[in-house]
Amino acid sequence: MTYKIIQWTTGHVGREAVKGIMRHPELELVGCYAWSKSKVGKDVGELCGIDATGVITTADVEQLLAMEADCVCYMPTFPDIDEVERILASGKNVVSSYFVNARSWGSDVQTRLALAAEKGGVSLFGSGIFPGFANFISALMASASYDFRKILFLESVNVAYYEAIANYANLGWGQLPDEKWRATNESVLGAYAECIDVIAELLHIPITDIHFHYECATATDDREFYGFSIPAGTIAGQKCRWTGMVDDEEVIELEVVWNAGKGLKPDWPVRHGYTMEVQGEPGVLTSVKFAPSQTQLQSGRPADLANVVTAMPVINAIPVVCAAQPGIRTYADLPLIRPHYTRG
Repeated sequence: MTYKIIQWTTGHVGREAVKGIMRHPELELVGCYAWSKSKVGKDVGELCGIDATGVITTADVEQLLAMEADCVCYMPTFPDIDEVERILASGKNVVSSYFVNARSWGSDVQTRLALAAEKGGVSLFGSGIFPGFANFISALMASASYDFRKILFLESVNVAYYEAIANYANLGWGQLPDEKWRATNESVLGAYAECIDVIAELLHIPITDIHFHYECATATDDREFYGFSIPAGTIAGQKCRWTGMVDDEEVIELEVVWNAGKGLKPDWPVRHGYTMEVQGEPGVLTSVKFAPSQTQLQSGRPADLANVVTAMPVINAIPVVCAAQPGIRTYADLPLIRPHYTRG
């Protein structure tokens, strides 16, 4: 079966999503929304650095909602809840890299989206590498153990190579440390807390509460990355930790450490990937790292792999999401999501 897909924006992750759609034998790109006026009326291939696709971008939302399509791959710079609700109610499934189960957007919003999905007879699914896929792997590792007591997950990354590093400005980066950034990070990064919901559901853990912890690191000198300035003394790194509690016991721990280069204060070590641990009988240790392809190396943009690994868990999920029961769906209630081998 072939599923018709509309791509919603072609930013850093959206461009890689388009490439994934074009490579997938079950997916067909039929439309594309362009937020920027400069992109309207152009072939999607031109915007994504690939051959012409024959699909021309538009900013006409009504035209896209009226289009015959099975799914919208939703990847704008910032999600618009009203927009997502309209897409779902129009009868189109939605996959996105912005959330996991939408709980952090508030119960009212989560209910609105669930009702819109029911009305449209479609599903809403969120993933990415993390939040999304990598934490799903950590849960699977527990199936190799019995009497597991705790799941630990660490993401540790030097984001100095990330071309969209300016997106961290809304988390306080490049500004002086302030207590307000704790609340900001807890709100903006709410999808990470949603990962605990999914892990708990997968592993039958009766979570009673979720706690959030925040610490920032400052630059010891003036720095600039892709035009984004981080003066000395301002935030250039952060450590966030979410803990899933069963009464007073920490059973799930997710930690994220982001640094903009070395020599910060404090100067946390960077492991460049994901470290997962299941404490049980036996304990299970897992490390996941990513290596740029020859194409990415030759392009001089090896950091683009971050956009690929964010997009592809979303793209590969489209067939099972389209076949799922209406509502908000996660890895905990979908069948195994499998990629397709394609010969180069």
